[in-house]
Amino acid sequence: MRALLRALAFGFVLGLPADFSAAADANLQLFGRDIGKEKAYACYARTYTKAHLANHPDQNVRDMMVFVDSYEDEGGAGRQYILGMSVNFRQLKRPYSTYGGCSAGTDGKQALNCGIECDGGTIGVRIKDKNSILLDIPDGARVSDEEGGDEPSDLPEGAKFGSDDKIFRLDRTALSTCLPLASDEETKAALLAAH
Repeated sequence: MRALLRALAFGFVLGLPADFSAAADANLQLFGRDIGKEKAYACYARTYTKAHLANHPDQNVRDMMVFVDSYEDEGGAGRQYILGMSVNFRQLKRPYSTYGGCSAGTDGKQALNCGIECDGGTIGVRIKDKNSILLDIPDGARVSDEEGGDEPSDLPEGAKFGSDDKIFRLDRTALSTCLPLASDEETKAALLAAH
């Protein structure tokens, strides 16, 4: 199931926006460096404190990790983006994940606009500052069980976004943190080699 979702996400990827300079600026902020034509990765994560969760009883997400994998398309379609997201919900031990293809934002507000495969929802990525992003998930997103490969209809009741799971601030972290979201061995090796 996980491999199928990744394959669908790679097939869904969209091309470069009309406003290339805005995309270049967003890339600089998102990846923390000028990526030029190179392959690039970014990893953001957050674990919410007990105090935060007590103040937000309708937030079901306890932990979240986002991995952005980006490359220049060899066929001339421009820069491509894949977003992988892993979440831990309050009452569940296992992590759940989702993947989608993204296009660079053209409205000056979103760095990336991502669609989860098979009509699984949308995720927007905004730059908060040089080390943080804001993730917009206005209508939730379909997730799958990373370990068991369950179909969405087989997931436990608690494996869904709550009414207060709309905007998340995530902070840049070491690329190796996002190893569980890497799509292949080459990407895993690149994440481990990065400093």
